[in-house]
Amino acid sequence: MALFSGLNKTRIVLTGGGTGGHIFPLLAVAEEINRFAKEKNLDVELSYIGPTSGPFTFDEKIFEDKGINVFSIASESPNNAENPLEKIVILIKEGLGFLQSLWHLWVIMPDVIFSKGGYGAVPVLLSSILYRIPTLIHESDTIPGTVNEFSKKIAKRIAISFEKTIEFFPFEKTALTGNPIRKTFFESGDKEKALKSFGFSANSKVIFVSGGSQGAKKINDLILDILPKLISSYQIIHQCGTRNYPEASREAEFLLRSQNPETRTKYRLYGFMDEEQVKNAYLAADLVVSRAGSSQISEIAATGKPSILVPLSTAARDHQRENAYAFSKNGATVVLEEENLKSNLFWETLNHLINNQLKLEQMSRMAKDFAKPKAGEMIAKELLSISGAKI
Repeated sequence: MALFSGLNKTRIVLTGGGTGGHIFPLLAVAEEINRFAKEKNLDVELSYIGPTSGPFTFDEKIFEDKGINVFSIASESPNNAENPLEKIVILIKEGLGFLQSLWHLWVIMPDVIFSKGGYGAVPVLLSSILYRIPTLIHESDTIPGTVNEFSKKIAKRIAISFEKTIEFFPFEKTALTGNPIRKTFFESGDKEKALKSFGFSANSKVIFVSGGSQGAKKINDLILDILPKLISSYQIIHQCGTRNYPEASREAEFLLRSQNPETRTKYRLYGFMDEEQVKNAYLAADLVVSRAGSSQISEIAATGKPSILVPLSTAARDHQRENAYAFSKNGATVVLEEENLKSNLFWETLNHLINNQLKLEQMSRMAKDFAKPKAGEMIAKELLSISGAKI
């Protein structure tokens, strides 16, 4: 139980790397924990320990708005190092992060830790061993990352998103839950209002292009290569990534310079989209073009949208490709391999698909069948159970 609080308080620590693929599932589980706490009149305190700065950053306010305390630590993946000196600096950061985690966990002394993996979780997981704090880990992808491969040895319970992943973990402590995503993606909404929020009409179809929280340059390039052709027929919502936005914005402005104002309003470019904007984008969309991260696939499935997935060819252990083909098994999506993908092939595939209404409806049904709306609830229940809370 918590070191400096009453015996009835339950303390849960969340940890993970700083990307959206880690952060948003943590928020989804926190949402469910808070719901249980309210329903069962539990005194629960949630904290996040992990990196809040570096190559992949997020706004701490995302957690604070959900009532989650934020404790920042130094942590960075060795994969970001380009030379031996940078590797040494990163190792020093990890050492500092470990000391910071030891202190934060001593002060909080949680009942249980929920880890989404990623190098941001390493210092916290190592510290948890010393304090003997039970840990539940979650693996989003078909093939586990390095950190979850390590932490499976110390985890009390393991949650996975794909059936295939069970072969990598001890069967007796592993459960198929799906990937936890925010409830908002499972809720119905008003498509007409969603269209209006982007200044779109109901007269032409909408394509939502998403590269994930960090954007995807290859997908950005494909869209921009055929942008004038695209907006002659469709309305486009394009989330290109914060870092890619200045370049994408300049190129789009140049490509659309000769278009009339009415036509130009058919293209909406964003660096980052907040939760409400993303929800509206899915509501408005007739087709989604996306990377194949687990969180992106889970959102597509939850919203029941037909999709084209372009897996990141350089993803660790080729996990995005594995994710994409696992999702495509029942016909929920079309997978286009990145390495040989040219703009003409992309256009032909997209154009053929979005004008085949029967195919779109079939893909929508298959996507919904893949969704696991109880993922966040299942993990939240298990965390509270491990903590000793009466639910």
